Amino acid sequence: LFSLSIGANTDRGRSMREIPTDLESLCALSAPARDARMEGPWIVLYTDAPPPSNGQLGFLKGIIAKQVIDLNEGTYRNELYVGGDGADEDENAWLSAILDATWCEWDGVYLDGDSAEDGGGGNDAVAEEKDPGATTWKVDFESITLSVFGVSIFTQRFEAGTSRTWRMSYLDDDTRIVRAGKTGRG
Repeated sequence: LFSLSIGANTDRGRSMREIPTDLESLCALSAPARDARMEGPWIVLYTDAPPPSNGQLGFLKGIIAKQVIDLNEGTYRNELYVGGDGADEDENAWLSAILDATWCEWDGVYLDGDSAEDGGGGNDAVAEEKDPGATTWKVDFESITLSVFGVSIFTQRFEAGTSRTWRMSYLDDDTRIVRAGKTGRG
């Protein structure tokens, strides 16, 4: 398994960015976003997303990043922990940041409101995929809460419409690859 790291190389000199791409080409699922294995907690072992994101919180290192998905409720949590213990090192952490969100199957309408025909300004641009919800969710961010020693010290609510698309490009019993996008394009 990979340890959380940015821009790392493996012993063979292959870029960590190449390994997810290799796995994606092996995905046998046509609808990974609908698969029951998406349910529950996932520890983030690798990310190349810029901070603040999974496993990155400013200058702090040694962060445990967990994503918790509830398929029945359509909810998602991105949990970051510093200085914790327990099996996932998320118990009794001295610092935590919890992002709460909801998700639904993406309908293919681009989130940037640009239309391919008019060069922008419309809300009619749609992905050419036949069934975009089979692989992609639209995630609506609700709030982020920062806690110290388990006491909430700050909560920021997101403006309505603060959304991203997440494309599930690989899933098996132990590994999940998610590609995040701001608009749904590419």
